[in-house]
Amino acid sequence: MKNLDSLTLKFFYEENEHVFNNGVIQKIQMPKRTEILFYIRNNGENKKFYININPKYPHVCFIKDKSDYSVKIPKSPPMFCMQLRKYLEGAKIIKSNLVQYDRILEFHFLCSDEFGIETPIILSIELMGKYSNVILYNSKTGLIIGSAHNVSAEKSSKREIYGGIKYIYPEKQEKSDILKTSYSAFIEKKDNIPKNFYYFSKPYFDFVSKGITDDEKLFYALQNAVFEKEKIKMFWGNDKSFNEIIFDYFSKTVNEDLISTKKTKLLKAVKTKIKGVKLLFENKIDYEKYERYKKSGDLIFQYIYKIDKNSENVEFEGVNIKLNPNLTLAENAQRYYKLYSKLKSAKEIQEKREIEAKKRLLYLEDVLFSIENADKLSVLEEIEEEITEEKPDKTEKPKVETIHFKGFEIYLGKNNKQNDYIIKKLSSPEDIWFHAYDCPSSHCVLKTQNGRVKPTNEVMLFCANLVKQNSPMKNLNKAEIIYTKRKFLKRPPLTPMGYVTYSCEKEIIV
Repeated sequence: MKNLDSLTLKFFYEENEHVFNNGVIQKIQMPKRTEILFYIRNNGENKKFYININPKYPHVCFIKDKSDYSVKIPKSPPMFCMQLRKYLEGAKIIKSNLVQYDRILEFHFLCSDEFGIETPIILSIELMGKYSNVILYNSKTGLIIGSAHNVSAEKSSKREIYGGIKYIYPEKQEKSDILKTSYSAFIEKKDNIPKNFYYFSKPYFDFVSKGITDDEKLFYALQNAVFEKEKIKMFWGNDKSFNEIIFDYFSKTVNEDLISTKKTKLLKAVKTKIKGVKLLFENKIDYEKYERYKKSGDLIFQYIYKIDKNSENVEFEGVNIKLNPNLTLAENAQRYYKLYSKLKSAKEIQEKREIEAKKRLLYLEDVLFSIENADKLSVLEEIEEEITEEKPDKTEKPKVETIHFKGFEIYLGKNNKQNDYIIKKLSSPEDIWFHAYDCPSSHCVLKTQNGRVKPTNEVMLFCANLVKQNSPMKNLNKAEIIYTKRKFLKRPPLTPMGYVTYSCEKEIIV
């Protein structure tokens, strides 16, 4: 994974300096403790400036829409967001600058307090790996007003960050500027270029130096690389603007990380639920006893005339019967009948629970497959809402995948919420429903204008293939896909979302 280096940040800043200087902060939002969104208006344009200080991928860029990063605004903003709003909403950026050699972007403001007294304030955006932070401080007194992350002495012995103490810059690195270095001085430090010189992260150095074996050629190649914007664009594999370079790379990286993190969390939760359900099958009662109890009671009455009332143990027809001498023989028989009745009731309850557990297990295995097969964060968030049994937002409709093929519209569900929505809201009685046989899979509905249009075999096979590709059978040579009309589906009461029974089904072997 690549990190946002100081050189890429420098080119990004030069490209967008005109947006920052004299820009007015209209609105500030903080989706997470590691994300800040500034709405900046300048030159008649509104732009969303996105800051991410997650240690895995710290970066800044302009975004078009909040959906670009799956940004969700919390109902209660963090305290630092409230501080930023208090001081910066409505304020103008009178100056911006990039601290030389460092990944620190600064915005300078002149803010008025409630008494009309103007105060010079600086917002410092530090994009330095695990030390990334956003800090608001009074540039006249040097005192920190607030920060996204407070750093105490217990966390760092070199640099503390919290409200009320002096703001100090991070400790300078002992590096040289390649543009101010002689060839002889370069030779002395060439063994570890990224450690000894500014501008060059290890990945970028490896990219620039690839195939160069001559020291002099390497020296001039590195000097030129500081100026060559096209070179660093080639490094990122993108020839667009630097904002688009940063956005394209990191939006994808952030999305992949969010999907991976969410998947891990949901898989763990569902597997724990599956383990709990399976325990019900393991902790079975010994039901063979209850038949022996009934037999014992019957034998006592059958041979009551042959049993000595003081006997503690008798055997008839190969059945050993223990007797309580303090009870009459009839009472002993009744004791066995009560044990039989108790276990019989327990058996009936257990059988009902096992039937429900089997349904629950099938449902959880279906959810497990949906999680493993998910490739979008929105799909995983819908699954999370489902398994945590959160009250769904009725105003937000599931984002069902719609496919067009040969003039037909096809809906493909990627989780139970989407499956349920397709069946209840998007399909008509005469539409055709597809599903993998006896196996978890996406629900697929082929729209037929409620039976007015008959699909060809090619269209039917296409739908069956869609289901196969969205099931655990996608890598098998053959898969059995069933289909039936939507009107032959039923959702029994008290069953999980997405669960249906079907009839009049036919099959396609894919």
